[in-house]
Amino acid sequence: MTKLKKWAFYLCVLGLIVISMMGVNTTQAKAAIEPGHEIKFNIKPEIFNESTIVQAFQATKKDDVKVYFYDTLDQLFLRHDYIHRLRVYKGSNKMDITYKKRFLNTPLSEAMAETMNHGFTGSESNYKFELDIKGDHRTFTISRKESLKTSADVSYDSVATNVAKKFILENAPKKIVNWNSEAWYKNTLSQVVVYGPANATTYKGSFLGHEADIEVWQYKGDIMVELSTKVDDAAQAATIEKQWYEQLLSTGYLSGDQRGKTAFVMDK
Repeated sequence: MTKLKKWAFYLCVLGLIVISMMGVNTTQAKAAIEPGHEIKFNIKPEIFNESTIVQAFQATKKDDVKVYFYDTLDQLFLRHDYIHRLRVYKGSNKMDITYKKRFLNTPLSEAMAETMNHGFTGSESNYKFELDIKGDHRTFTISRKESLKTSADVSYDSVATNVAKKFILENAPKKIVNWNSEAWYKNTLSQVVVYGPANATTYKGSFLGHEADIEVWQYKGDIMVELSTKVDDAAQAATIEKQWYEQLLSTGYLSGDQRGKTAFVMDK
């Protein structure tokens, strides 16, 4: 009951955020930024392997992926809430770089106001604005993904760090590069090292009537399995979070470890 009460509290807080956004000041009310919502839960890796994932979630395997993160040894980018992630896909010439700016432990209205102060209007079709919902955290994020082709130096089998850094710089969006300053960004990027790779297998399925993504990550002997879904509406997100949490808890599927995938790799 204690856990249920705790989750009920966070669901209530999310509802209050939605209501409060209806009455924000004129500048915020005119904001065109309407974030999507991604609900995430880690489920027990000792229960879920490929066969049980396929059965439990009527899932189909999508990709085998190697995932790399790039930051300095003291994680200066992450401490300023930047994330740089490279995904390289098995059996394909496809790779993508994701640039993310997150607002950890920041009220949604404040995060959106700061985003607009940095020149975002919400009309940017190549950016994604999202509220990540996982465990006790509600984190507003701005992200942009650049899809590229692999090369002799960056492939599923191996990634040359200096070439990956070059790709990251060449494709970095201006609004991310200039968030602090171009000089700071480039100087910090010049010092990055690689975290990873994690080996990930992705699946597409469904859970309690909603489309679901399942990702199995393996890194340095540990395994994390994440179940997630995306919706636009905040009220629907709160309902799904409550339903999924209660079902995962009652079936014994819910993991006690609700770290994010970035922390799963970069905390080691």
